[in-house]
Amino acid sequence: MSEEYLDIFMHVPKTGGTTLSAIFRKQYKANEIFDHDSYEFKIKKVDQLGVEEKRKIKAVAGHYNYGIHQHFSKPSNYFTMLRDPVDRVISLYYFLQNYHPGYERVRDMTLEEFVLKDPEAQNHQTILACGDPENPDITKAKENLKTFTVVGVTELFNETLFCLKKEYDWGDIHYTRKNITKNRLAKEEVPSGLINLIRKYNAMDLELYDYAKKLLNRKLKSLTVDEQKQLEKFKLEQSALN
Repeated sequence: MSEEYLDIFMHVPKTGGTTLSAIFRKQYKANEIFDHDSYEFKIKKVDQLGVEEKRKIKAVAGHYNYGIHQHFSKPSNYFTMLRDPVDRVISLYYFLQNYHPGYERVRDMTLEEFVLKDPEAQNHQTILACGDPENPDITKAKENLKTFTVVGVTELFNETLFCLKKEYDWGDIHYTRKNITKNRLAKEEVPSGLINLIRKYNAMDLELYDYAKKLLNRKLKSLTVDEQKQLEKFKLEQSALN
């Protein structure tokens, strides 16, 4: 992408985004990226950035709603990664229970209580994509995703990464997986009634995830024969690393 554009990674929690953020950061100098409320290794909110800092910034990554671009004067290109909502909610629950400071309340919750009570377990992907936390809107979320340079899905991580390299002309994209939730139940081990509850509270996210898969598959089908060979080679290389 042109240097005149601001490249924005809308990082949805528990979608493989920590791994993707690490790859994204490698493509920029420290003073060129605003990453999860930090700039040049110092904690800063976006509204604390100075004019000169904003001028230097070429990339943004973080758990931000669509709309973070409005804090910058440059035109922007978004990309993101979505995940099967049931898998994402289960993974998020066990991650917050075991690892994450600031979410102590989750430690005493059952998975069912987490789904019923925690906003991050209810259509959170749609909320981020539509840009309005107060009024989740699946139509607006789809309209926004349609403008994204790449919309990937966790289940096709390598394919998504290959498309990002192509679109943004990234350098090395090889990786080792980061921030993996351990000691969690697999989706198949969760009772069907609880799975249905997660689906009920994430009906918009299920629809958005299906839409994301269509957008990604459309992009994958547009790859040339040579690009398809490059993708298969990359996938083989990655299977040896992870």
